[in-house]
Amino acid sequence: MKKICYAVFALVMFASCEDMFGGDGTDLSTGDIVKGLKEALNVGTDSSTAMLSVANGYYGDAAVKILLPDEAQFIEKTIKQIDGIPFFSTVSMEISEELDNLVLAINRSAEDAAKDVKPIFSQAITDLSIVDGLRILNGEVPGGDNDELKSSTGFDSLAATNYLKMQTYNALVDAYAPKVNAALGKKIIGNASATSIWNGITSKWNGLMENYGSNTLAVAAIKGIEKSTGKSLNLHTVDVDLGEFTTQKALDGLFLKVGDQEKAIRKNPFQWASDILRKVFGSVYEAVTK
Repeated sequence: MKKICYAVFALVMFASCEDMFGGDGTDLSTGDIVKGLKEALNVGTDSSTAMLSVANGYYGDAAVKILLPDEAQFIEKTIKQIDGIPFFSTVSMEISEELDNLVLAINRSAEDAAKDVKPIFSQAITDLSIVDGLRILNGEVPGGDNDELKSSTGFDSLAATNYLKMQTYNALVDAYAPKVNAALGKKIIGNASATSIWNGITSKWNGLMENYGSNTLAVAAIKGIEKSTGKSLNLHTVDVDLGEFTTQKALDGLFLKVGDQEKAIRKNPFQWASDILRKVFGSVYEAVTK
């Protein structure tokens, strides 16, 4: 297959390359390329939101499952270290149970919010002006550090997904955050929401941290642990924006799944029903690396 020339001088150079597009000799216009890239992104986002918006879409998939925020992981780790100290025991047990519920509640909230993300992605893709469409088609992400990475890493089978993320991520966060926050406020686990569970955890934990210093037995027990292990427990109160955390992780999971779909299209464009996908991605089929 003839090597596809790269549009390194901007869009005006695309015309000189058009007679070389298409492994089967079919001409590809710049419009075809952009249409094909947007179609691939629409297929990826449609499939991804469908997969993630059902029960266990996030929670049951290890690749995208949202784990505890760092501050919650700190609480979980510390509770295990101070297990058995009377001052902490009752509340620690309650917090430990709530942490398990928190993981499930966060993921259920992400699954619920994913039901509403499709129009946000669709609009972002519609508005996306892919001025470097040929380069993206050929496995490059124009701009940023990717131009330097290209020479050492070769073909990027996530070029379209990475370009979409680079161009739209902040806007998607702004649009998606209200939906995530609304989902976090829904009563998903029994009669509790992810937000209420997290507020309960932080309230109990911060109450312990604010009061344990006045309990001489608790302080002595902590110092005993530190002396025996040689490590400071660094006890502190915690505060984290659960909505911001969940929004970021939920979108990261969505982009991961969109990328999986892009790789699948590039790997075998001829299995898709869409004519434009077969035409555009079929033109660079031999260039795809696994």
